[in-house]
Amino acid sequence: MSFGLILNLSGDMALLALVAYLIGRSKHIANCVSQPKSLQNWFTMTLIFSTLSILGTYNGIPIEGAFANTRLIGTLMSGIMGGPLVGLSVGSISGLHRYFVGGFTAETCAVATVLGGLFAGIAREKIGLNNMTWKTAGAIALVAEIVQKAMVLTFSKPFEAALALETIIAVPTTIVSVLGTVAFMFIIKDIQAQQEAHGAKAAELSLRIASQTLPYLRHGLTIESASKTAQIIYDLTKVDAASITDKEKILAFVGKGSDHHRVGEPILTQSTKRTLEDGVLSVLRTHEERGCPVPDCPLSSGVVAPLTANGIVVGTIKLSRSGEGGVNEMDIQIARGIAELLSVQIELAEIDAQRKMREKAELKALRAQINPHFLFNTLSIIMSFCRTNPEAARNLLGNLATILQYSFAKHGDFVTIAEELDKVKSYLEIAKSRFGAKLTVTLDIDPDILTSRIPVLTMQPLVENAVQHGLFPKLAECHLTIKALQENDNILIVVTDNGVGIAPDKLGHIFSADAEGIGVQNVYSRLRGIYGDPYGLTLDSRLNRGTTATIRIPCSKEVEAHAS
Repeated sequence: MSFGLILNLSGDMALLALVAYLIGRSKHIANCVSQPKSLQNWFTMTLIFSTLSILGTYNGIPIEGAFANTRLIGTLMSGIMGGPLVGLSVGSISGLHRYFVGGFTAETCAVATVLGGLFAGIAREKIGLNNMTWKTAGAIALVAEIVQKAMVLTFSKPFEAALALETIIAVPTTIVSVLGTVAFMFIIKDIQAQQEAHGAKAAELSLRIASQTLPYLRHGLTIESASKTAQIIYDLTKVDAASITDKEKILAFVGKGSDHHRVGEPILTQSTKRTLEDGVLSVLRTHEERGCPVPDCPLSSGVVAPLTANGIVVGTIKLSRSGEGGVNEMDIQIARGIAELLSVQIELAEIDAQRKMREKAELKALRAQINPHFLFNTLSIIMSFCRTNPEAARNLLGNLATILQYSFAKHGDFVTIAEELDKVKSYLEIAKSRFGAKLTVTLDIDPDILTSRIPVLTMQPLVENAVQHGLFPKLAECHLTIKALQENDNILIVVTDNGVGIAPDKLGHIFSADAEGIGVQNVYSRLRGIYGDPYGLTLDSRLNRGTTATIRIPCSKEVEAHAS
């Protein structure tokens, strides 16, 4: 075994490691890896890895009429990163190049290169990139090298020359290929882990900011609420300046530059004005990109994100730093997360302020009812998932936003079953995060009635009541079934749980005006008021066996006096 040959080939391996580092840092390449079948992504990855493989051949060391090279590393990584199509494409291109380079092993090495890229791609397809480990990558490289060397010994002529060649290069090239592929995978995995950690930290910080700013922004985007919010953001993010604007003026500014970025005055920077116009998050690397007209402004970089309500840009939030290029990926993720959460809060505040409530006091209370314990318990669950399961945290956050938006949305007295069901599903996803495997849900919904209209907040209170009062006290095996179907000219909605049930004495007056809570009693009263007999809500409950709530209403019948 030639240690000199290993050292020479290791130089090429170091180049590949550098490329792996750069690839891992690129958002565009990360997108290509996640969606390799897109035509543009396929082209990008084929171009990059074909170049690496061809460079591996060019840098090869002539030995016994052939070449010792690192071509196979680039080809294998193309398959591992891009799947079968990319692996086959890169293998074909680099194999064709190897064929034209010549030598008595040209044809065999060309075919082996194509097979290596395809083999690595199939392995990625079967195993999945997220499940791919350095051991798996090393095993793929080892198998590919063994196959290539077996093909050279079998098909390259004369056999004596092929044997002499492999006697010299077999062990060094195999070692370098395996180590290079393993090193490439280690670097990619390490960068992915760092990005996930940054994402989790950014999500956790964004949630902390959102929970602390909730009491202020619930009253809308004002100078007072913005000032409190900006101070919280500044304290928690440790940036050099944090600012919030509406569409025309600065509402809050904390940190460096506050001497000329004054609260209540018009917006100065061109970057903020652009974001207000195009509604797109912008990353600012230089003083010129920030566009501040004050020459000695200490702020030189930052990220500005739009604040929206009902799809319309109503303001911006900006995190700024004093050094050029000082903004980092964490700043970008935090700004994006904060902007999304604050936008929800602002939208809810605006909806709540602009909505003209109906004169039915119980319905108004029911629409506005957001249980503080549910809200903060949900935020706590989401925060606990931020480090351990960022994807679950993002999903739960989306479900919470759906519930809040639906509860305060200006959607009149009637909604479709599909719209009501969306909120119910979001609520149940959050409930499952609290129950874990303890809760199972069965949905049996006739798709033909999804567009039928029912009074707003008809299903939701019944589902919440079943979960909170029926199932939550149980220790295990909690089952909830929701059915919606058409029976003749009627729509039936049935919510069944196997919970603790309702005591007979309580069940007897659960629909009375003095009953505890307003959810179920409100549904009962509204349905009776809108449809009259024989429609409405009925309850059947047995202690320690469960409860069934049944709604019967006429198909899509809306009383004009109640319609929005």
